[in-house]
Amino acid sequence: MKLGKYVSIGLLAVVLAYSCGGDSSSGTDPEGEPLPAAPARLRVTKIGDGEIQLSWGAVADEGDVIYVVYRGEDEGVAVAVDSTFRTQFGDRGLEYEVNYTYFVAAVDNFGREGGRSNAVSGQPFNNLAPLAPTTLRAVAHNIEIFDQLEIALDWDANEEADLVGYRVYRSTEPDFAVSAAGLRAEVETPRFADDQIEVGTVYYYQVTAFDRGNKESEGSLAARDVALPAAELVEPIEGELAPAQALFSWRAIPEVLSYRVVVTTSPTSGEISDMELTSDTTAVFKGRVLSGNQQAQLESGSIYYWKVIASTKEGGVENSVSAVEDFKVR
Repeated sequence: MKLGKYVSIGLLAVVLAYSCGGDSSSGTDPEGEPLPAAPARLRVTKIGDGEIQLSWGAVADEGDVIYVVYRGEDEGVAVAVDSTFRTQFGDRGLEYEVNYTYFVAAVDNFGREGGRSNAVSGQPFNNLAPLAPTTLRAVAHNIEIFDQLEIALDWDANEEADLVGYRVYRSTEPDFAVSAAGLRAEVETPRFADDQIEVGTVYYYQVTAFDRGNKESEGSLAARDVALPAAELVEPIEGELAPAQALFSWRAIPEVLSYRVVVTTSPTSGEISDMELTSDTTAVFKGRVLSGNQQAQLESGSIYYWKVIASTKEGGVENSVSAVEDFKVR
């Protein structure tokens, strides 16, 4: 490898910005000031899948110099790949089985580069598969007004240096094994919306991570959800009179954890209810607390609108929403 010096445009900008922002001596003639010493004891502290970690000895207090890291591949010329105020550097996203050689130089606040450190080499291999993704979550939505029918998935991002992406697997069986037959998608980011689903069908998901060498992790812990059908409203009957202390009822939906009744003053807005989540299929009207600590009441002769939100998650996360029906208070 040729240890020729080359500073990229981005790194040069960093060095120039640093040299222009020095202390009270900035802009003075550096004549007589020694060049920064060559960093000593450069060594490889770790070689992982697609990554090499370096460390070296400081030539000055942290912040007094900036270190430029040079890297060469096989027999190629070394080029500047990054800069840092610290005395360690992690080079990630490297190719497998390429021999990388490094040296480091310090730059002072006059923009002058000192001597080069010793050179070290390392060759990353693809020894390990990624870890299985964690904290997989599945949240279903069946919101007809928005034409939204999906199960949204997300999980914690993996941190492997050679990570390429994730594979999402789906089944209708709870204890399914990851296989090509169940592959639903490959994605680069830790999220996916599955819009090829049927209302009322419970789907189970696992996610794996895979690297540039196509090594694949074990499957994550499974997550499940189901897009619920919209609740069928029973009472008050649309267009009929209801008492001021209205009783609402609807038909049960399988897989529901909780329901919430919403009462409004128009078909699309003006919510006046504050009714708790319930696992039952009936609820008695309870009004919101208004200004002055007064509680909203249903007024005689007024028309109101109501709907039921069904959920499969804690906290009443919206899954399906019923049609909106109106009633008049007697």
